Amino acid sequence: MQDNNRLLKIITIILSLLLIGSSFQLYTSLQKINLQNNTINELTGLSESQKEKINQLESTLSALEIKTSALESNLSRTEASLKNETQTRQRLEKELINLTMVAKSEYGVMAVDENDRGHVIGLEVIVKEGKSNLFLNVANVLVDETLQSSAQTAVHVARDVTKTSLIDKDILINIKSEEPGQNLIISGGSAGAAMTLATMAAMQGKTLRKDVLITGTINFDHTIGRIGAVRAKALAAKEKGAVLFLVPQEQKSEVGEVGIEVREVKDIEDAMKYVLQAS
Repeated sequence: MQDNNRLLKIITIILSLLLIGSSFQLYTSLQKINLQNNTINELTGLSESQKEKINQLESTLSALEIKTSALESNLSRTEASLKNETQTRQRLEKELINLTMVAKSEYGVMAVDENDRGHVIGLEVIVKEGKSNLFLNVANVLVDETLQSSAQTAVHVARDVTKTSLIDKDILINIKSEEPGQNLIISGGSAGAAMTLATMAAMQGKTLRKDVLITGTINFDHTIGRIGAVRAKALAAKEKGAVLFLVPQEQKSEVGEVGIEVREVKDIEDAMKYVLQAS
C-alpha cells in the first residue's frame, strides 16, 4: 500500500512538472506571437506610410513632368526663334557685305580628315570698304592657332606683291566646308599660299584657275614653306578635277604618281604664274 502511494506521488510530481513545462512553453510561444504581431503591426504602419510617401512622390513627379514638358515646349520655341534670328542676322550681314564689297575671289584650300584623307575646302576672299581690318571666318573645319597668323601673313604678302593700299579696305577670308561632321583639319599654316593667291586675285580683280591647286605655308619673304600629308592632298586635288598641283620645294618626291602634274614652287611669285589669270 505504501509502495502504491509512493508511486502515485511520483506520477503526480512528474505530471505537475510536465504541466509546468508545457505552461511555460505555451507562455513563451504566446510572447513570441505577441511580439510578431507587434512587428507585423509596425511593418503594416510603415508600409502604409511608405505608400503615402510614394503617392506624394508620384504626384510630385507628375507635376515635374508637366513642368518639364512645358519647359521643353518653351525651349523649342526659343530655339526656333533664335534660329530665325540668327538666319536673319546672317542674311543682313551678307547683304551689308554685298553692299560694301569691292571685289571677291574664290579658290580652294587643302585639308585632311581624321583618317589622313585629303579634301578640298571652299575659300572665299572679299575686299570691302572698311578700316584695314582682317576678318577670318571658319565653318565645319578644325584649325590650330597658326591659321590666324597665316592669314595675316597672306594679306601682308598679297599687299606687298600687288602694291595695293588697304587703308580704307577690310579683308574677309571665309573657309567653309559644305560637309559638317567630317572633322576636317587645317594645321600648320598649310592654307597660307592659297589664301595669299586668293587675296591677290581679289585685290587685282583677277580670277584663279580652279584646275590648279596649291598647298604650302606662306612666309613674310614670299617663300612657300613645307607642309604635311602632301600626297593625300594631291589625291584630293585630282578628285576635285585639278590638272596641276603645286607643292613646296623638295616635296614633289613625297607625292609619287597621282595621275596629275605636280610642280614645285619656291615662292608666291612663282606660284602666281600658274594660278592667276586676267578676268
